Amino acid sequence: MRKNKNDKEATTDNESIIDNAPSATEEAINQAEVAAEVKAPKTGKSALFIALFAIILTVTLAIFTAYLYKENKTLTVQQQTKIEQLSSQISSLSTSQEQKLQQGLAQQSVLETQIKQVNAQLQQVKNENKLYSTDVQSLQRSFAETTVRHPNDWMLAEVEYLVRLSASKIWLERDIPTAISLLLAADQRIVELNDASLNSLRAALLDDITTLEALPKSDPDGAVLAISGLERRIEKLVITGLTFPDPADNQGIDISTDVNDWQENLTKSWDSFVESFIVINKREEKVQALLSPQESWYLKENLRGYLAKAEFAIYREQQDIYDLAMHNTTTLLKNYFDLDDNTTGHFYTSIQRLSKYNVEVDYPDQLKSAPLLERVIKQRVKKSLASSRVE
Repeated sequence: MRKNKNDKEATTDNESIIDNAPSATEEAINQAEVAAEVKAPKTGKSALFIALFAIILTVTLAIFTAYLYKENKTLTVQQQTKIEQLSSQISSLSTSQEQKLQQGLAQQSVLETQIKQVNAQLQQVKNENKLYSTDVQSLQRSFAETTVRHPNDWMLAEVEYLVRLSASKIWLERDIPTAISLLLAADQRIVELNDASLNSLRAALLDDITTLEALPKSDPDGAVLAISGLERRIEKLVITGLTFPDPADNQGIDISTDVNDWQENLTKSWDSFVESFIVINKREEKVQALLSPQESWYLKENLRGYLAKAEFAIYREQQDIYDLAMHNTTTLLKNYFDLDDNTTGHFYTSIQRLSKYNVEVDYPDQLKSAPLLERVIKQRVKKSLASSRVE
């Protein structure tokens, strides 16, 4: 800091010297001019001496000024160099600070990742604990079931199995008759138990059986087989073509064989020729264009497509799609096929009958006996556990 201060003072002195240098030169010139004016009467030798002295003084001042300018420029370059060094140091310090900041952010990211991994491990441990607790409960229940002192409780387990199997038959296989048979078998097991405390369970079972018996009887396999049989008869259907009414038969012309009737015969022949020259037949029915074999194939394939959609809708119990497919089939038969034909007419009648088939069934959401049976089994298991602990 002290060195910088001295440099600044030297720079200031040099600048003051440079500023004063021109004024000294002007003063010397003025003195020379005054001396020349005063000593004008002197000889030419003294005038020459004065002129040389002025020139030497001027050159000396110029050299001194150049020296001061050079020193000032050197000091300026030194200061600029110091400034650049300081700037470089500041830039290096900033770069190092930024690198340290990036390293800190990277370490923070690593710590966050490790925290997430630890949280995931903790969650996994919690889930495993839940599974272990569930396994312990199931083991306790299994142990209680194996240590049951009442043999009749095994029949309750059989009733539970029959009820679960019945539920799978209803919602997975849509087999209502089998589900009813399974529930009847479960009711028979409860009757064999002869336990008055199970009357509410039996009432729920009978209610479920009544609900299932009230469902509309459906035979999806039969409906699909009927539609498949109709698909095989599509090739025998007759497509309506362009037909015109037969022209009226011309009445025969009675021509006499008698030569004397030649005038009458000529009149009859002329009238017959005029009547048959231009013939106009009337048709009141709509005229439909003839179909090419390719177009006929398209019609029959459309029929197959509609019937295939109806089959899929039966298995999926989609009433809207089934009704739309059968409606399209009926419309196609009416517009393009000859319903007067025996085969085609029978096909159309079968389609109309199948159109009334109901593919949707409103199944119950849950069997009433299932939660009640589960509650009864849990109560008996708790009683068995309590008795085993007392012993």
